[in-house]
Amino acid sequence: MNRFEKWLFPPVCALTEQKGTSVDLAPELLKKMIRPDRCCPVCAEKMSKTQICGRCLVTPPAFYRTQAAFYYESVVQDLIQSLKFDQQIHISRLLVDLWMDRLDVGLTEVIIPVPLHSSRLLERGFNQSLELAKQLSKRTGIPVLSNEVSRVKATSSQALLDAKARQKNVKDAFSVIESVASNLADIKEVALLDDVMTTGATLDQLAQTLQRSHPHLNIQAWVAAKATDKVV
Repeated sequence: MNRFEKWLFPPVCALTEQKGTSVDLAPELLKKMIRPDRCCPVCAEKMSKTQICGRCLVTPPAFYRTQAAFYYESVVQDLIQSLKFDQQIHISRLLVDLWMDRLDVGLTEVIIPVPLHSSRLLERGFNQSLELAKQLSKRTGIPVLSNEVSRVKATSSQALLDAKARQKNVKDAFSVIESVASNLADIKEVALLDDVMTTGATLDQLAQTLQRSHPHLNIQAWVAAKATDKVV
């Protein structure tokens, strides 16, 4: 939000509707948003120090890096649930505004949001990952590709599943749409974008699907929040 927009539309907290300061969030809530510090650089799992975790050493995912804006706790959890389930789409802009000072876009050429199955999209009315991608594209200038891959399997919610069940749940969930996949022919660096990552099973499956038809792709994951198995 630029200076004129702040004057025209003064910040109002997205959760309490109290007057904000520099962003649409009350200062006391902003302080409760925890950013990843010491974590696995591949999956963003919390660690005592920055090093690759045992899971990623034994079974590395198809993406080489994860950048998470926050941990999926407290205020961040409330914001993302309001975005997804209360149709508060403007929260996508808030999350991106708070993310930009930490996001390393590097050589990323395109952003691919994790697609929803058509039944879930019809139920919700929008794809929260696409909304986040649009906001990131506005801020970074990196184009969004949202038609190159589809979700062909109506997976059940990952929320109550353990790591193995999550992998099974999303297996073969995605498909590359060959008629438009040629858009990736000259692309090398891709960022897959999702709202929340827990074990990374969904993003790993999507990355595998893309690399089967485009093995030259270097893929990283961008997520608004990183959760632990016990949170989501």
